[in-house]
Amino acid sequence: MIELKLPNGEQVTAYPLTQAQRFMYFVFNGYGKNPAVLNIGTGCYWQGTFDAQTLREALEEAIARCDTIRLQFMPDKQFGLVQYLAPDAGIEIEEIDHSGMTEEESFAILKEWTKEGSANFFGRPLNIVRIMHLPGGYNGFYCKFHHLAFDGYAAKMFIADAMAIYVSKRTGAPYPKPMKPYLEAMAQELAYLDSDRRKADRAYWMQRFSTQSEPIFNDYLLDNRLTKQREESGDPDRRYLMLFEGEHPESRTLHYDVSAEDTQKVLDMCEKNGLSVPCVLMLGLRTALSAFNGNQEDVSIKFMINRRGTLLEKKSGGNRWHFYSLRTVVPPELSFADAVRAVEDEQNETFRHCAFDTLEMYHIKHMAMHIEHIEQTYDSLTFSYHAPQAVPFETEEIAKTAKGIWYNNDYSAQNLYLTVKHRLNDNGFEFIFEYRISENPLHDLEIFYDKMITAIMLGTENPDMTVGEILDKIAL
Repeated sequence: MIELKLPNGEQVTAYPLTQAQRFMYFVFNGYGKNPAVLNIGTGCYWQGTFDAQTLREALEEAIARCDTIRLQFMPDKQFGLVQYLAPDAGIEIEEIDHSGMTEEESFAILKEWTKEGSANFFGRPLNIVRIMHLPGGYNGFYCKFHHLAFDGYAAKMFIADAMAIYVSKRTGAPYPKPMKPYLEAMAQELAYLDSDRRKADRAYWMQRFSTQSEPIFNDYLLDNRLTKQREESGDPDRRYLMLFEGEHPESRTLHYDVSAEDTQKVLDMCEKNGLSVPCVLMLGLRTALSAFNGNQEDVSIKFMINRRGTLLEKKSGGNRWHFYSLRTVVPPELSFADAVRAVEDEQNETFRHCAFDTLEMYHIKHMAMHIEHIEQTYDSLTFSYHAPQAVPFETEEIAKTAKGIWYNNDYSAQNLYLTVKHRLNDNGFEFIFEYRISENPLHDLEIFYDKMITAIMLGTENPDMTVGEILDKIAL
C-alpha cells in the first residue's frame, strides 16, 4: 500500500491493481483504443407496481453497502495505476422518464450513456445509477459501471442486492445480509503474488506449455483465415493465425433467445447425467468450430473464469475475470455426454491454476511455445457463461414481466466474444455475440450460431449420440 496525495490535497491509502484489474487495464491501453471499452451498461426493469421513492432509498442503501462503487484510480510511478476507496460514491440518482418514447428511441439513448467515457478517468467517480420510466409500462433502474471496479458478476450482485432491499421495504421480507469488504478480498489477491501457490502455478503453466504439441486455429468464418494465411505465407503447415485485435474496435451485438422449454431440457439433462451446463455449451461451441474446419478434433477457445468460490469473493464486488485458453481434443467416436466430461476435465484442470495472472500466463505460453508476436493466436473467440442469479421481485406476476438488459458500448477489445446468460423472467438462455464489425460477416455468424445450437440440442436430446454423428448432422 502507499499513501497518496490527491490533486485536491486529500491524503488516501492506495493499493496496486489486482491481477484481473491489470489485465483489464492492459486491454484498455493496448486493444480497446476507446475509453468506453471498460464501460458496463445494464438495467433491471419490470411492469406492475412501482414505488420510485422506495426504489431511490433502496438504491442509496445498496450504494452505501457496495465498496467497489466507491473505487477510484490514480496514476503512479511505481505501479502504473493504483486504486483507493473514496469516502463517497459521488452518485446523484436521477429519475428519468422515457415513457413517451418508442422502445427504439429509449434504447438508443441508454446505449449512448453506456458509450460515454473519458480517457482520463483518474480521481473521479466512475459509476452511474438512474431510476428509469421506460416505454410499455416498464420501470426500474439503469447502471453504468466501470470494468476496473465491476465485472458482470459484481454488476448482477449489485442489482440483486438493490432489489432485495427494495422488496424488503415494500413487503417486509427479510433485509438482505451485508455485503463483504472489498479491501479484504483485494488483500487476498495481492498476497497470492508472493505465495508458494503462485510459484507452483507458474511451474505448472511452464511445464504444460513447454511439453504440449502445437494447437491449431479453428475459424468460425466460412472464408477460412488460416487457409488464406497459409497460402499467403507459403507455409501450408502453419497452425496459428496472425490476428491483431487492436485495430477497428467498433462492435455490435447479435442476440439470440433460446426458449425456456429448450433451456430447461439442457438443465434437466445436465442434472440427470451429472454434467456441467457451461461445459455443454462449450462442447456445442467447439463442435460448431470443428464443423467449420473440416471436422477438426483439436479445438481451442478462450474462456472466461470468474473466480468466486468463497462468500467473501462472491459478495465483495470488484473484477475477478481471468481469461484462459481451453484446448480440447475430442475424437468423433466419443458420445456427447462423455465429450462434455472431457471438456469438464480440461476446464477443472485449468481451474486448479486459475489464480495465476492472465498476462503472465500468456507471457509464459509465448516463451514456452516460441510464439514471437502478440498477434499470433490459436483461439478464434472468447466464451463466458453467466449462471442464473436470483433477483427478487414483489410478486411472481411482476417477476414474469422482468427483464435485464445489457447495453453494448459498441467497442470491443476482442474480435468475437460470446456470452451466454439467463433471462430474468423465464430463465431461458440468451446467446449474445459481441463482434467487431470490420471482421465478422453477419451471414457467417448466423450460420455458426445455427450449427452450435443444433449441436447442443441434438446432444441434449440424445446424450449417447456420438460427436461424429452430430458433426454429420451439422455439416456445412
